[in-house]
Amino acid sequence: MQLVPLAVSIAVLAGIWTYVSAQLNILTWPAFVGWALFFAAGGNDKAFFRALLPAVSGIVLGYLAVLGAPYLGKALGVAILVTVIAFIMTVMGSLSLFTFVPAQFAACAAFFGTGAKFWPTVIPMAIGVGLGYISAMLPVWLTPKKAGKETAGT
Repeated sequence: MQLVPLAVSIAVLAGIWTYVSAQLNILTWPAFVGWALFFAAGGNDKAFFRALLPAVSGIVLGYLAVLGAPYLGKALGVAILVTVIAFIMTVMGSLSLFTFVPAQFAACAAFFGTGAKFWPTVIPMAIGVGLGYISAMLPVWLTPKKAGKETAGT
């Protein structure tokens, strides 16, 4: 894929997302984390689920750590449960749906970065992975196909 069409696609969608997220009062930045995870996961048609499923699981595990922390003594409880979920996220990498372990850690960090807010993290994160997919596919979809040749990404 050529870099300039991809850059234009990303730039236009990033501007649109920034405006729309502000209008809807949705956190803007977790979407950019999800978007980056899409490209880190390969930036192709398979990267959507490769990034999304581990990202959501990282957020869920972070949420579970916050829920359980008060039962173990707030600060110490978070530390203990972060230790546990870091182990779980790493071990989950052996499962085919969760091989992209960095997505779990990045999304879990984003969850804590939002002040441990579940939906305000999940929604823009998923949107960001989707925007990554759209931004990668737009140049492919808009490039005229040459007779007898398949284009990249199809």
